[in-house]
Amino acid sequence: VHELGEHTVRYRATDRSGNVADEKSVDFTVVEPPSQDQTAPETSVKVEGDKNSDGAFITSAKATVTATDDDSGVEKVEYSLDGGPYLAYTAPVIVDRVGHHTIAHRATDKAGNTSEAKKASFTIAQGGGVPAPNCAEFDERHTVFVGTVDTGVPNRITRNRCTINELIEDEKDWSSHALFLKHVTAVLDKLKTDGVIDQRERKAINQAAKKSGIGKPGQSEGYTKLFDGTAASLAKWEQVGGGKFELNEEEGSITSSTEVEGMGMLWLPNRAYGDYSLKLQWRDDAPGSGNANGGVFVRFPKVHDHPEESRPEWVAIKYGHEIQVNDRPDGDMYKTGSVYGFDRVGLGGAGVTPKGTWNDYEIKVVDQHYEIYRNGVLINEFDNTGGQLFEPPRGDDPGTDGRRFASGYIGLQVHGVTDVISYRDIRIKEL
Repeated sequence: VHELGEHTVRYRATDRSGNVADEKSVDFTVVEPPSQDQTAPETSVKVEGDKNSDGAFITSAKATVTATDDDSGVEKVEYSLDGGPYLAYTAPVIVDRVGHHTIAHRATDKAGNTSEAKKASFTIAQGGGVPAPNCAEFDERHTVFVGTVDTGVPNRITRNRCTINELIEDEKDWSSHALFLKHVTAVLDKLKTDGVIDQRERKAINQAAKKSGIGKPGQSEGYTKLFDGTAASLAKWEQVGGGKFELNEEEGSITSSTEVEGMGMLWLPNRAYGDYSLKLQWRDDAPGSGNANGGVFVRFPKVHDHPEESRPEWVAIKYGHEIQVNDRPDGDMYKTGSVYGFDRVGLGGAGVTPKGTWNDYEIKVVDQHYEIYRNGVLINEFDNTGGQLFEPPRGDDPGTDGRRFASGYIGLQVHGVTDVISYRDIRIKEL
């Protein structure tokens, strides 16, 4: 049988006595012989744009994907940006959101061979004139969180340049759980229509929203902004010691100065906080190949007119805890997530991300128990029990015995002119 298509053969047998067997049949299909083309296409990407001295693109970058196939020819080309779904590539992709990005690309030929995805990474520099997207929140964690529930779904950038997490708005005040779920459902419906998520991912996020309990009694209050990126908000903070932070109104952030020397602290003097979840974003903007050394000070007393320490910034250093920010592979043994001087996190446990990336940082303090989260992942826990000594030893340091306050103030460290670090979206929720 040579004709292409589906066929049926019916058969039976008759013996010499004339007995006839029941008829039987078998179905089969004749198809074209297999293609000789078993080689996938070759793809490449060229990322272009104006760069600064650190190699980061200014304003935007244009990614052009090319694909070739010498046998059956290219059927389709696809790309994925920052872990998002693969989309049909029809024209160069313009990326203008500040931060680190990865574009993956692949192609399929007319014989059905699909190439393995290749990736290219690049960074869009801070500034450059592109306004930040109008997102309700800043949340660039790798996966979608609803409250404290991690869905495992990639936190993709959506069509309006906000991430999925930023559209969920799980940090605002919700008067009821039903109202929050209604909002989440509307967001998910649009994301599925736009092809940002599939049905499985939609279900996972929806289940997380139900599990989160957001909007229920005791979970209806959201986070309060301590710094929202405006000059009026920054005016509530006070710089003590050396250094300085400059306001970047364009992206709603502050960056430590490269000109004002010395170590110091920007602190919020209007009130002390007891138990809380403090969230913020930080970015390592150190020049060249270096890394910034910074930190967040918590639970320290008022810094002026302290009876045992005349230097305001040292009141926070000696009588509060510094939650370290430092991704440098060498130097100081206390890396990001460490409780400086008391509880060390090594580089392997610090959740290091590419330099120039915004990192979500949460510091949760309840009684004398500390939890530190980086991009949604718990990287350190510390119990501030008495009797612990500062390491390496410092002659006048009181150890944990001098740091066991039930409440205290909040501050941001500036370490020096080469330890350039940026902060934004600082908010707090009392527990």
